[in-house]
Amino acid sequence: MRDNCASLASRSFDSRPRRSYKAQMQASTAFAPTSGPAGPLELAARLIPNPSVLSDRGLAVLVETAYRASLKREEGRYPSFQLFSPLAGGAEPVLDLRFSPPQPCTLPTLHRLSPGIPPGPYAFVAKEGPEGLRLEGVSKVEYSGFAALRGRIDYHGGTQFPGLSLSVSAPGKLRASLVCPDQPALYLELREGRLSVCHDNAFSPIFLPLCRQAAQALTHGAEDSGALPSLVKATLARVFALAVAAGHGGMFVFLPPGRAEAAAARTLLSPGVGVAWPNLGRVAQNLAGAGGGQAVHLEQWDTATRVTAQASCVDGAVILDAALSVQAFRVELLARDEDALPLCLSLSPQSTELVPTASLDIAGFGTRHRSAARYVARASGAVAVVVSQDGEMREFVRLPDGRVGVCGPLAPMSVSAPAA
Repeated sequence: MRDNCASLASRSFDSRPRRSYKAQMQASTAFAPTSGPAGPLELAARLIPNPSVLSDRGLAVLVETAYRASLKREEGRYPSFQLFSPLAGGAEPVLDLRFSPPQPCTLPTLHRLSPGIPPGPYAFVAKEGPEGLRLEGVSKVEYSGFAALRGRIDYHGGTQFPGLSLSVSAPGKLRASLVCPDQPALYLELREGRLSVCHDNAFSPIFLPLCRQAAQALTHGAEDSGALPSLVKATLARVFALAVAAGHGGMFVFLPPGRAEAAAARTLLSPGVGVAWPNLGRVAQNLAGAGGGQAVHLEQWDTATRVTAQASCVDGAVILDAALSVQAFRVELLARDEDALPLCLSLSPQSTELVPTASLDIAGFGTRHRSAARYVARASGAVAVVVSQDGEMREFVRLPDGRVGVCGPLAPMSVSAPAA
């Protein structure tokens, strides 16, 4: 039975170099509680209950080792790498590079080997044995093949192999993602002593109905049991992911499906820059029905999602209709700042239903968030998605009682351009 490490967050690791796994374990419990900014142990504690092949203490050591490695500069550079541990009793990724024998998972090893390993989509595969943590080799744990989008995306929301990933990209910056089948993925980021928590939007009670609505609009209400529903999700997810990666922040507004409701929602928008193409829904539909001749449609899908995401970097919102045709960008939402802010509720990102969890003071958020809340409060059936400059997403919708539901912070499903 695994140790209960609920108290990990209140403890500190020894700052001395580690000589053995036993010493590491003693260090994990030998020091007095501390207070102050968040650190690697707080991150490890948030990953418990731990479904990976690592013990809870092994997990804590892995997080601490990755964090310490991020702070150590060699030859003028800081390391960049990713660690991965599969789920206990679950499938394991194929090792593209197998170490013989396995290497110890230590700070010197990570510094010595990481320059030869691309940090993504590849990762060191970490496991645990009698001698401690070890690196089995290197595996590709993020997928971009078109076949990976079929079926997989409905289960865990993206194309990342199920398991625990730790990504190091800058000094003191550690991002953890925990992907389990049939559950929302959990994202934790430790940066500048602050720990933030996100869920992916694959199970969001706003994102899922939006995707279903688009698929129904594209098929004129007929049920589609093929690839279209998955590709609609993948298409929107990739637009959001590219918008996040751009680092500028932005907003997307999706008009309601009814003709009268859509017309009313448009009266609350400035003209912006009108757009006749791309139609993301049509692009997804073309790709879903392409069969063996996918090359042209794949390129079209890649281009359409990229230009839509990039349009969000211009001040104002990107507007799409219910079938995901881009209507305009650089659009101002005409719900003015002097209008009273609507009552807002946080929605659970772990439920596919609209489950309020607490009241939300939207006044404490930025201009985009306040504008989105005012807009959806007046535009029944519309959905707004705000991407912050720090990479977090929040989704807005008007609830049946007139209040505004806000789901977030969220991370977009991880979907790359599928390869032909």
